[in-house]
Amino acid sequence: MKNLENIQELKEILNRFLNSSSSVAIMTHTEPDGDGFCSSLALQRLLRNQAIDSDIVIDADNQLERFKSFMEGAKLSIFESGHRYDTLIILDCNSYTLLGNRSELLRTAHNRFVVDHHIPSNKQLDSDYTFVDTSEVCTGSIIYKMFKPEMEALPKMESIAIAKNLYISLINDTNNFTNSNTNAKSLSFASELVTFGINPSDLYQAFYCNNTTNQMKYLGEILSGIELYNDGQILFLYSSLDMQHRNKLSSNAISVLRFVQGIKGVKVIAFLRQDNEESFNLSLRSETVDVNSIAVSYGGGGHKNASGATLYGELGELKSNLISKLKEALSVSQNNV
Repeated sequence: MKNLENIQELKEILNRFLNSSSSVAIMTHTEPDGDGFCSSLALQRLLRNQAIDSDIVIDADNQLERFKSFMEGAKLSIFESGHRYDTLIILDCNSYTLLGNRSELLRTAHNRFVVDHHIPSNKQLDSDYTFVDTSEVCTGSIIYKMFKPEMEALPKMESIAIAKNLYISLINDTNNFTNSNTNAKSLSFASELVTFGINPSDLYQAFYCNNTTNQMKYLGEILSGIELYNDGQILFLYSSLDMQHRNKLSSNAISVLRFVQGIKGVKVIAFLRQDNEESFNLSLRSETVDVNSIAVSYGGGGHKNASGATLYGELGELKSNLISKLKEALSVSQNNV
């Protein structure tokens, strides 16, 4: 694996392989979010305008309803074992646990690229070329810096379509400019995208304000079960399979954590969602605690302030262990102030 140092080097090497590849695949992590999936959509459209065909490889159970407004012309391919690609580009992911069965493509592709902005975990993907810049606000900003000249040369409607996806990438990872990664750099990126002719208000409405009645009922059930620990500094949420089935929803039907960020006195938020009889999805958020280190201890990862992992075991034991780790992390962060 070669770790690339700058975006221009990444672009030159990637273009060299793309121009000689008979098949190209793009994919992101399981449970695609606004950064990973919309960065994939943007990259696919950019490549298509360079006469390079590609597939965005997804899992059969992916829920992509919230991205419907941004998928015009997208070419998606449901993963099938045994399918191979010359060149594989993985966006917004550098962990085997976050690829699931699609990691098979990583083992069989001839040329493998990883482009990410998360803190590398101890189970990094075995690629040929890896570019990771944790200072970037989102993976979409890396795609933009790679292909800005090409984007500016496109017909207006094409550049707008790409800019829309890159803007969703940005507001996903800044939580619409409310997270701590909202700074001059991220706002400058937003400003540049707006100059292409996008409407931020319309994009916010399309991405964040399209929840169904069942989704809001499900959210209400989760919020009604809020538990507080450590004198109100730790907020714990839980979702069971029964809650999801009762509301006729899939496991990742709605972004729950954005509805509880900013509660007075809360320092750390943990959301444990049951995905099946044996596993739970853990999502962590904090502005003061390094939650990535906690996620890594479970085999996951992400960012210092936003991270996650998959947990296996009995709910009571997992919850007790998690709360203990969060209390310890809080104590450490407060002692370091």
